Amino acid sequence: MNDMLLEYIDRMIDQEKDHRVFPVEFNDKTYYVKQDISNRRSSWIKPSPRAAFDYEFYKISFINTQLPVAPVIAGFREHYFVTEGSGKTLTYYSELPAQHPDDDSLQDMVTHIFYIFGKTLGQLHDYGLSHGRPAMRDITYDPDTDKITLLDWENGRRWPELTPQGWDLLIFVHSYLREDNLPISYLYAMMNGYSSARTARDTVLHVKDVLRKHECLFKFCRMLNPLHFVDTEAAVKAYDFMLALKTE
Repeated sequence: MNDMLLEYIDRMIDQEKDHRVFPVEFNDKTYYVKQDISNRRSSWIKPSPRAAFDYEFYKISFINTQLPVAPVIAGFREHYFVTEGSGKTLTYYSELPAQHPDDDSLQDMVTHIFYIFGKTLGQLHDYGLSHGRPAMRDITYDPDTDKITLLDWENGRRWPELTPQGWDLLIFVHSYLREDNLPISYLYAMMNGYSSARTARDTVLHVKDVLRKHECLFKFCRMLNPLHFVDTEAAVKAYDFMLALKTE
């Protein structure tokens, strides 16, 4: 099966030179191909495409030996690897209740999904592992298996004062709060799931300590709110959210 899949991709890969990641339908299943080429975004702060490609491939392989939260690698060649599809993103699910206001069950479903994600992230952190950038668009949920999968494991950079686990937590909160049309209840559901982790309280306290230490930075971000910069507005919201969390 894997050989047939790779041969199929080999025949079409030349048509996808402009797409670092692209989907493939094969034998009624969805797969995603990732190539060792640049996505032309933020290249000045990222390692070379090949270095990022190698780092992600080996990190996914290692993570799945510890905890099955990364995509399943279905096959690989020298310049690409293939992962199995793992469902729709949290971005997709978070927008469903607003798109279908007459369906009361959707809000409960989305709340459950965010809770499961929080629990999954906490389990990852309890293993002493981290993702690097758990943004909404890089987290998927499969309703058939009730399973969360974290995509895009290539990011190894973080705020040096934060532990990798603290960085994960803050980055997700910031990612969520960039979507200012979403209810805060889903973020609390995520934190409820995360709180089941053995290390959750220490991680939250650690993030709070670092944020308080850099209070002036967030005061400056708050001064920029009238300009409506998405990232600085979300940074202020993330600061307020984290410091308001109860840890007792």
